[in-house]
Amino acid sequence: MSTTQTSKAMPAICNEGCNNQFEVNGFQTARLPGAIEKTYFICPHCKHEYVAFYTDSEVRQLQDKIRRIQSQLQNPRADQTSTLKKIKKTQASIKAGMDRVRAAVEGGVGL
Repeated sequence: MSTTQTSKAMPAICNEGCNNQFEVNGFQTARLPGAIEKTYFICPHCKHEYVAFYTDSEVRQLQDKIRRIQSQLQNPRADQTSTLKKIKKTQASIKAGMDRVRAAVEGGVGL
């Protein structure tokens, strides 16, 4: 299990546990069977776990791909419109993949 720090604290309310307000200063990642990674944070008061998202190898490849596409925006000669369309399409694929993995993990449906 590892912790990834965010650059800024994010306010949160433990609406499924103790109802206390707290700041999320980073996310934790846990490896699950089937090369799935769960990214989550925990309420420091009652220890309730909130899952931000799940990824599998396919989603992580798409995340790498979008980082490469986004780096193209730094090039002033790149076709910005085309690059932004690629980003939007890849973001939709990532969301669909994350939704698929969440349904499989939380719903007990096989991948």
